[in-house]
Amino acid sequence: MATIRCTVDNCFYWAKNNYCGADSILVTSDRAANRYPEGVDAPQASVIAQDIGQTPANSCEDTACKTFRQKDG
Repeated sequence: MATIRCTVDNCFYWAKNNYCGADSILVTSDRAANRYPEGVDAPQASVIAQDIGQTPANSCEDTACKTFRQKDG
């Protein structure tokens, strides 16, 4: 199991010591990400990943984490 570190403390999945507590995450290119809503969560992530296919990016700035969901309150 991979360890995902995240510093976005207003995300629903943010956990103590800057860990991501999501069951799964979806990272894709910005171009592909614009076709889907924010806050993708499992099991949606696997379906969307299959639909998107491979999405090359030239740098980390060209990518998007689609799993982000803002905490309530």
